[in-house]
Amino acid sequence: MNTAPERRMARRMTHRSRSVWVCVALAAFVIAAVVVIAEAVRAGLGAPALWLSLPEVWAQITGGGPVGVAVAIVAGLAGILCVWGALSPGRTGRRIISADRAPIVVDDAIVAGTLSRGAARRASVGAPHVATRVSRRRADVRITPATGFSVAGTEIARAENEALAPVGLTPPVTVRVRVEDGGRLS
Repeated sequence: MNTAPERRMARRMTHRSRSVWVCVALAAFVIAAVVVIAEAVRAGLGAPALWLSLPEVWAQITGGGPVGVAVAIVAGLAGILCVWGALSPGRTGRRIISADRAPIVVDDAIVAGTLSRGAARRASVGAPHVATRVSRRRADVRITPATGFSVAGTEIARAENEALAPVGLTPPVTVRVRVEDGGRLS
C-alpha cells in the first residue's frame, strides 16, 4: 500500500461513511425552511395558514405548554442522535492485508474463525469448544478443554501470534488465550 489511491481505497473499505448523518440534518433543515417560508409568504399575502400559523406555533413553543415540551424533547433527541452519529467511531470490523497489487480487506469474522480453528487444532478439541472475539487490537480466544485433558494456553497463544504475524494485518492483532477452568464432555 504505497500509493495514495491504494490508501484511500483501503480507508474507504474499512471506515463507515458519515454522509447519512449529513443527509438527515440537511433534510430536516430543508423541510423546516420550506414550511417556514411557505407560511411566511402566505401570512405576508394575508391568506390563512396552510399547515400552521407561525405566531401561534411560536407562542405555544415559548409558552412552556405541552407543545413546547414535546418540541424540545424531539429537537433534543434529534440533536443527540446526530452528535452521536458524527462522533462515534467510523471503523468497521475489517482489517487490511498489504498485497503487491491492491490492499486486501478481511472481515474480523474471518480472522476470528481462522484463530478458532487453529486454537482448536492445537488444543485437540472440537470447534464448539473454542470461541473467539476480535476487537480493535486484540483477539480473545476462549478454550473449554475436554474433561480430563489439560490445555497449555500460553503455548497456543504464542503459536497463534506467530501464525498471524506474517499475514501483516493492519491494525495488528495480538492473540490472548484463556482456558476455562472446568472441562466439557465432547
